[in-house]
Order: sequence, then C-alpha cells, then structure tokens
Amino acid sequence: MTGAPTSAVPARPCLVCRGPGPFDPLYGRAGYTLVRCRVCGLVFQHPQPDERTLAEAYYHDPRFTEALFGPLRGWTLQQAEAKLPALEAAAGPLVPGRALDVGCSSGAWLEVSTAHGWRATGVEPGVHTARAARERGLDVREGTLADVAGRLGKERFDLITFWDVLEHVRDPGLELELAAGLLAPGGVLAASMPNIEGLYPRLTYRLLTGPTGAWEHPELPVHLYDFSPATISQLLVRSGYRVLGVSTSAIPFSFYRRTSLSDEMLGFGRRARLVRAAFGALALVAYPLARARDRGNQMVVAARVG
Repeated sequence: MTGAPTSAVPARPCLVCRGPGPFDPLYGRAGYTLVRCRVCGLVFQHPQPDERTLAEAYYHDPRFTEALFGPLRGWTLQQAEAKLPALEAAAGPLVPGRALDVGCSSGAWLEVSTAHGWRATGVEPGVHTARAARERGLDVREGTLADVAGRLGKERFDLITFWDVLEHVRDPGLELELAAGLLAPGGVLAASMPNIEGLYPRLTYRLLTGPTGAWEHPELPVHLYDFSPATISQLLVRSGYRVLGVSTSAIPFSFYRRTSLSDEMLGFGRRARLVRAAFGALALVAYPLARARDRGNQMVVAARVG
C-alpha cells in the first residue's frame, strides 16, 4: 500500500487508549504501514518492524556516528540550543539541577545544558556514539533506560528529557514509567517529537498524498509511533504524569528535502521534481500559518508526576 488508506487492519491494543481495534490504514511505503486508532487517534506502525530492521537503523551505524561528530556537529548543537526556549515554553522557567537525557546521541544537549548550569548525564543505546561521547568527557551510560535504570542507584533527576526518542521505542509507556521513578520530587519530564497534527503534515496528507503517493511526515521504519499533542498527553496521563504544557515549532523544510522528499526517495525524473515542488509550495503557505496558530510540525511536551 502506498499513500491513501484502504481497509481496516486488526492489531494489538492501542498503546494510548487500549482500544482493541481494528485500526484504519493511514499510509504505507516500502512495505511499512501506518494505522490510526479510531478511538484516540494514535498513529503507529502495524506490524512493527522486526529487531533486525531496527538494529540496522542509522543510529547504530558507525558512519552516522562519524557524521554526528563531523559535518553534523554544528547542526546538532544548534538543535540542542533551540530546545531551551521550547522547554521553557512548555514547562515554564526551571532552576538548573541534575539532568538525565535519554537517547542522548552525540551529547549535544548534555553540552548545551551543562553550559546553562545543569549537571547532565546521558543514556545512549548506540554503541559507537556512546563511546565517542564519552571520549569527549561526557557522562554517557551505554544502553537503554531499562538497561541503566537499576545502575543509577539512588540518583534522582530534576529534569529528564527524551529528545526525539519516544517515537522510536517499542513501548514508550514503559520508558515514561521508568523515568517517573528517577525524577526528584517536583522534577520535570520533557519530550520532543514530530507533531502529526501540525498544519503542514495535515495539509500535505489531505492535498498531496493521494495524488502523489508521497508524504513528507513519516520516517519509516524507524518511527514506530506518530504522536499528536492529544495522544502524547493521554499517554503521559496514563503513565502517571500531569501535563504542564505543549509547545510547537517548525521542522525546516530542508530536512524533508534531505530525507522523505530526497532524490533517493522520490527519484530524479520530471514527476519527482513536480512532487517536490508541490510540497515546497505548500510549505511556503503552511509554515507561517502554523507558526501563528501554534500548529508546528514539531512539538515539546512537559510534565510532572502526579
């Protein structure tokens, strides 16, 4: 299946509302399918990719590690700096303390938050990236949060962040529950992720996906879930949190041009050029409107336990 949905698909219970399905196909590409829950609206891959597919993903590739500490270095630091105002917009002003960044990648957020007064520790499952980050003097524990939670002992954190992580993991609810046990009293959890209800992905799906078979939003197969402000808020509440706020911002169109709308994905011919031009033209209209309405295609959500 490519582009528009076909018929309902039976699946396991919804992660957010526990609805049994069936779920409606939303979009498919290269053998991977996104479905939507009829009850709560959560979008997710069904079936999920196998472990081998995920193990071969870019974040386990040593070449990706080289890029993170080479040509992508400036960009990752810039993105980390941008998290500061987004975090404050969602959570309000925070007093620096102990911070834990889950899925810390090259440690850009660790460096930025440390420069702003936080004492930061990272968790990173990518073996090559975790090693390279430690070589820069950063406190990075190798593995998943489940792997390292027991080894953190009585350490508690005033801020736990999941920057572009929860959409990648098989059970985001488990990650949130583990994090709740590591937060200090009054501590804040913050997470960023693409916003499937952003104005631009909504418009492109409605206007362009059917005729072209393309959609810029999904990162298949590595994004297992595609959240909206409503569905991530519901998951947080189900996991024992109180949502403080959600702020949205823009994923630059240049990112899509390098990924889901790239030559490698769409091809090099006249039709591919027309498809990219159509998405680009719609971005010129949608991005300013999204900014004015806080309907950006990226979001940060903040929450506290209880």
